[in-house]
Amino acid sequence: MKILMVAPLPPYHRGGIERVVGELTQRLSRDHDADVQVWSGTLGHAQTCDWQGVHVRTYRTSRRVGYASLKLFSDLKRSAQDFDVIHAHGSNTLMPLMGALAAAATPLVISPYFHPQASNKLLATVKPLFESTLDALALRKATKIICISETEAELVRNRFPTAHKLSIIYSGVNAEEIQSVKPYEFDGQLILYVGRLEQYKNIHRVIEAVAYLPQRFVFYIIGEGPYRNHLETQIRNCGLSDRVKLLGVCSDATLFEWLKTSALLVNLSEIESFGITVLEAVAAGTPALVNDKLGLRELARHFDGAVFSIPVEAVSARELAETIRDVAGIDIGLVDLNDFRWDRIVAQTLDAYKEARNASARA
Repeated sequence: MKILMVAPLPPYHRGGIERVVGELTQRLSRDHDADVQVWSGTLGHAQTCDWQGVHVRTYRTSRRVGYASLKLFSDLKRSAQDFDVIHAHGSNTLMPLMGALAAAATPLVISPYFHPQASNKLLATVKPLFESTLDALALRKATKIICISETEAELVRNRFPTAHKLSIIYSGVNAEEIQSVKPYEFDGQLILYVGRLEQYKNIHRVIEAVAYLPQRFVFYIIGEGPYRNHLETQIRNCGLSDRVKLLGVCSDATLFEWLKTSALLVNLSEIESFGITVLEAVAAGTPALVNDKLGLRELARHFDGAVFSIPVEAVSARELAETIRDVAGIDIGLVDLNDFRWDRIVAQTLDAYKEARNASARA
């Protein structure tokens, strides 16, 4: 099977969508003898390269235009018939729309990673119009829609007439790789956040809570994003520079070592449809504290006793600190992650491609 993945950014970029695209493409190529290509936007220089056995082609673009590129669209429209399936990722970008407009008779699979609300006030003003026009068009044209959680599938069903096209295929985790690494030597109890630095991620709420925790608790933040300057100012103003550290971006190997070292992972985001870092923490034997919303709530219910939820908007900094103190360092044991094995997820995705191809042939 010849498969084209269309994504906002290339698979070697750090991010949730990029992690999924990277794992799928590597494993489809290596384990299922598929001919896989990734075409994506890039914030750097456009290039063509082989990455982990996968052909990657990038097109110069920017976030302001939804990672779209006229050259990418032109190439996609010209070459769509050369592929058995086109799989477009990211409904908060223009990638699914470009796939829908260019695919013609080629089966189109869309992974929306759908969020029910915008990440900032500016985007909130245009999101309803974007959903009702561009998202609706792309999902109507799709042959198959893959959602990464029950929560996301329910959101998509409620907004678009797409129930007959939906499949739920979770994102995965490299549990054996994580479990094989050794923790750092660390004196104290480490709280860890991993992800993009945005206001809606509620990292600032954890910083507020640190002031109410005993001195043995420290908070390390892995990631980059537009909210970094605000967080740096908050840390300084709270006098927490010795206990709260911004580590920036790190390699997977380093990330896994920090996860094994941590007493607790926190992900208090307001709009997640899933949470790969929560899975990674559980694989590392580290409990996680999440916001009692959307996909994070779903993970807490799935991993009862390992992932704990709290209604972030309803608690004070002192109450959040008490919860952190209660769950940090809990022995969660070896958690069953069979449903989240990448080999299983890749096989399910390949089945979805075959279903899309058969449906297209019948149409």
